[in-house]
Amino acid sequence: MEPHLQDSVDTARTSEEIREEFLEFFAQRDHEIVPSASLVPEGDSTLLFTNAGMNQFKDVFLGTGQRPYTRAVDTQKCLRVSGKHNDLEEVGHDTYHHTFFEMLGNWSFGDYFKAEAIRWAWELLVDQWGLAPERLYATVHEGDEGFGLDADEEAYDLWLEETPIPEDHVLYEPSKENFWMMGDTGPCGPCSEVHVDLRPEAARKETPGVELVNEDHPQVMEIWNLVFIQYNAQPDGSLERLDDQHVDTGMGFERLVAVLQGKESTYDTDLFAPLLQATCDLSPRDEVRGYDDLAIDDEEEREKARIALRVVADHIRAIAFAISDGVMPSNTGAGYVIRRILRRAVRYGYQTLDLDEPFLHRLMDPLVDKMGGQFDDLVDQQDFIEQAIRSEEESFLKTLGTGIDFFERVVPYVEDLSSKDGEATDEILGDLQQDGRAMDLLEQAYVDADDEAEILRSFASVAREEAVPGPVAFLLHDTYGFPVDLTQLMARERGLSVDMEGYEDLMERQKSRARAASSFEVDQSDVNAWQPVTEGEASSVFVGYDQESVGDAEIRAVRTVETEEGEQYELELSRTPFYAEAGGQVGDSGILRIGDEEVAVHDTQHEGERIAHVVDHLPYELDAPVEAIVDTDRRRRIRAHHTATHLLHAALRETLGDHVQQKGSLVAPDRLRFDFSHFEAVDENTLRDLERQVNAAIRRNIPKQEAREVPIDEAKERGAMALFGEQYGDQVRVITFDPDYSMELCGGTHVDATGEIGLFRFLSEGSVASGVRRIEAVAGEAAFDHVESQLDEFTQARRQFRSLQDPLPDAIARLQDERDALQEQVEELRHQQLAGRLDSIISEGATEVDGITVVTGRIDRADMDDLQELGQELRDKLGEQSVGVLGSTGEEGEKVYVVATVSDDLIESGVLQAGAIVGTLGKRLGGGGGGRPQLASAGGRDAEKLGEVLEEVPALVREQRG
Repeated sequence: MEPHLQDSVDTARTSEEIREEFLEFFAQRDHEIVPSASLVPEGDSTLLFTNAGMNQFKDVFLGTGQRPYTRAVDTQKCLRVSGKHNDLEEVGHDTYHHTFFEMLGNWSFGDYFKAEAIRWAWELLVDQWGLAPERLYATVHEGDEGFGLDADEEAYDLWLEETPIPEDHVLYEPSKENFWMMGDTGPCGPCSEVHVDLRPEAARKETPGVELVNEDHPQVMEIWNLVFIQYNAQPDGSLERLDDQHVDTGMGFERLVAVLQGKESTYDTDLFAPLLQATCDLSPRDEVRGYDDLAIDDEEEREKARIALRVVADHIRAIAFAISDGVMPSNTGAGYVIRRILRRAVRYGYQTLDLDEPFLHRLMDPLVDKMGGQFDDLVDQQDFIEQAIRSEEESFLKTLGTGIDFFERVVPYVEDLSSKDGEATDEILGDLQQDGRAMDLLEQAYVDADDEAEILRSFASVAREEAVPGPVAFLLHDTYGFPVDLTQLMARERGLSVDMEGYEDLMERQKSRARAASSFEVDQSDVNAWQPVTEGEASSVFVGYDQESVGDAEIRAVRTVETEEGEQYELELSRTPFYAEAGGQVGDSGILRIGDEEVAVHDTQHEGERIAHVVDHLPYELDAPVEAIVDTDRRRRIRAHHTATHLLHAALRETLGDHVQQKGSLVAPDRLRFDFSHFEAVDENTLRDLERQVNAAIRRNIPKQEAREVPIDEAKERGAMALFGEQYGDQVRVITFDPDYSMELCGGTHVDATGEIGLFRFLSEGSVASGVRRIEAVAGEAAFDHVESQLDEFTQARRQFRSLQDPLPDAIARLQDERDALQEQVEELRHQQLAGRLDSIISEGATEVDGITVVTGRIDRADMDDLQELGQELRDKLGEQSVGVLGSTGEEGEKVYVVATVSDDLIESGVLQAGAIVGTLGKRLGGGGGGRPQLASAGGRDAEKLGEVLEEVPALVREQRG
């Protein structure tokens, strides 16, 4: 960046100062500073992760929700790892893409509009931050015939009226650049982008910046997008003007920091410098002293090290923030994405920086130092995040080693098959088929293959071209974390290539699945299906904390929803005692009385600000008074489980440690489920102790203390715990059962005193994901029912022993030992029975072929293991100058197996080999096989041909003997 550009820009500003100045600028203009929403979108199944600042305000734009403020400002945590926004595999290879990033935004919900948004953008960028006006460009929408829209002359004129920007720096651009849509339908509108030209003065004189706007020039970049939401896109493609107009702006924080700090790359800013240096300090390579201090002579190798450092610095941010928001690495959904990111970081460190021990978790200190001031969850959960990352690293490093072992296991077969003729190929494939570990890898790689024969054919067809097959490379990438370039490098060292066409085909399939999973769709017809009945307040009023019935409610709105089971009806009341599902607690059920009619309420759900009562039909009189009555027996059971959950949470933290954080819950009338952060199974003794603690709290009959409308900061100062996944407003409800034991922010229903619960019992404890355990339990009446059921089972078990002298557990253990011994005896007798047939097979099925004894026989109901063992016994019995072939069909007659044996003297003389025999037999049976010269096996699908194939064995021996 040119020095004169820095003259008016304070490049010494830290990222913390830049973020704070942005928030404070809009706070001074009556904007509410709103905390960042979770990276996991609350109640939005269309997104895996929050990927834009607008996600938490989506309901406002859709007209289904409201906020207690009309102006807001925030910095939103975002994660983009799939779809059109970003390709994870490219992050680190350039110097500007990221997985995790912050999006600064200011918002107007039906308040100010284009003039203020444009004026304030200029004031902040130029007047406060000192960017040179001549380097700034603004774009506005040029219009769109397809939408029936003229050019946004209003925004164009406002740029010239509200700011001193030169007229030739305001550009009209097409919809691709300057029309924003939430989805195919829904709120949308033209936008105005601010671009900055960071090129040296000489370059600017040679090529005017106006020619490079939106041309993907790395130094002429967009830094702020001002979206003016004023239309509603319809399913037919037309636009309707909204009653309210909104402003939605977004400015990439990392890119802004680079601009204001005078850096060419976001990785050169103080946001990443501590992470990059800490990674260098951890690397055992002496040459890796700093991101800009790499003592590596080879330019290509030096850039590889810088790429690895960028990958690690970027990915640790995404991993840490995701885990702090409850996304644990796993094999499905969002957890799978985080596992991929973590493994990618580990393999870059392992491959390039020689970091062969867990290291990512050691980067939490510099990350918390840099970002903990803005994001409290990083600080509060640092120990847990470190443990979660370390556990996943340790597991993956073992997997990485296993992947290398698998590579070394299968590649020798590729080398052997390269340019071999057909006979040699059959022998090699026979050996491969007998190699259990290699075949296990290939079965995982060729998931679409019907059987082993197809796997072997596909593998050999590529291996003959001196290439590692694409499915093998993809499996190493997808399951064992190998980047394909590492597979290519290892293959090149052996004189091989990688079948990239096959690899890319599988990669594209995976990307298509990822894009489908992260697509953003809005069903406009469903969203706006509510039909008003009576007028009143915009949202439902919940009175269920104090009442379990109301007699004077009105029906405000109704709607019909199409479900897989058919039509479902929902209605909204002016006042309701029904609790809508939230915070893990299921929704209430009950009845509505309208005159002489009763309507059953099956469930209660939140629909934006509405409380939707799910009913099987709508009342006949929609405008009549409604008596709403909750199912009190069901609610009583739910209350017991919800309060028991609080007591359990407190007991877990007291017993296991403060690292225990709630990671999910279910509170139902028949049970509770509680997910929490912990890295080891909770043993039986500890579970019994926890159960005793919860029951002791129940017996104390601790009264409930409830405080409503408490400022959230005050509640946290009191020590109240916030629960994972919950969104809290400025005013919260605090539920306390003894301030020294359990105090939580909670909107659910609870017992008045713990004694009402009666009893608490564990059902199970197990793992949900790495670092997350799950407890299932019952309380109240459900606990008593469970105990009675256990006692009944115990009584019935004792009745099975008419003369029981030993304790029941000892008697059961003795029976299990006896059962195991009997199973072994049965298996031995079965084998003896099968082996007993060998003598008759030898006497009945022996044929002499040119002095060689050939014995064939059929032993049905023997699997491949049985057949191989019997084959070895047959070989021992036959002695020299002998060939034996045994065949069997599977239990259901769908598969067929054959085993061939050849005596050592025939092998040594080069006359015959077992692998060659079964190779031919396997093909005739619709399959394939191979193995050692002494003993080999094959499988097929054409079981009806087994008898015919066995009869052909003597002729085959004569043919192969030559």
